[in-house]
Amino acid sequence: MREVIQVSMDRSGRILLPKMIRTRLGLKPGAKLDLDLRPADEVRLRPVAKAPVVISKSGVLVVQSEAAGNLQDAVDRAREERLAELNF
Repeated sequence: MREVIQVSMDRSGRILLPKMIRTRLGLKPGAKLDLDLRPADEVRLRPVAKAPVVISKSGVLVVQSEAAGNLQDAVDRAREERLAELNF
């Protein structure tokens, strides 16, 4: 779904991203964003993905990273889909 939200730029060229956008994207202070200048004077901002840290625990490689979203919602959706498949 595409949303268009109008924001303002201050005298220093800074743009404040609305809280709902920062929350949805999981942006915290200091987060890095890629700015992509597109044709037709369009600008695209995208969060820079953090590279996961891989460590060895007892000889097994383990990825340490943050969840990309709300895991409880993902579990609930998967459970509902599975129950629907089973006709419960």
